[in-house]
Amino acid sequence: DSRERITFAFRTVLARHPSASELDSLTQLFNDYLAEFKSNPEAATKLLAAGESPRNEALDANELGAWTMIAHLLLNLSETVTKG
Repeated sequence: DSRERITFAFRTVLARHPSASELDSLTQLFNDYLAEFKSNPEAATKLLAAGESPRNEALDANELGAWTMIAHLLLNLSETVTKG
């Protein structure tokens, strides 16, 4: 399910388990992004058109867009970025 995927992504990026509140927040955010993309499928298609690699057309664009936003968030956390 999405909570297991979020935990896997979080551990991969930050090398620790998310706290309960972090997991709840990220799960809610994923659900919000998914709902937004389902209500506006053109936004997901536009998001996924960016970059050098073409998207896998077999994957649902709305779900892939929501996961893209979660990955973007995790990779841009101040805890993730090495400073100094």
